[in-house]
Amino acid sequence: MKEKMSYEEAYTELERLVTAIEDPERDLSSIENDVKRAMELIQYCKDTIRGEQEKIETIINKSDNSNEDI
Repeated sequence: MKEKMSYEEAYTELERLVTAIEDPERDLSSIENDVKRAMELIQYCKDTIRGEQEKIETIINKSDNSNEDI
C-alpha cells in the first residue's frame, strides 16, 4: 500500500470490498484484484492496530513506573 490513509478510511474501503466480493451476481474471475486489495488493507489495519497498541502499552508502562516513585 503506497498511499497514506487513516485506519478508518482503510476499514471503510475494506467493508466495501467485502460486500463486492460477497455479491453472488459477480463473476468469480473479476474478484481477484479486490481480494488482493482486501488482503493489503487487512495487513494495513493489523499493523496500525499493533502500532497503536504498542504506544498505549508504552504510556501505561511509563505511568506504572512513575507511580512506583510515589
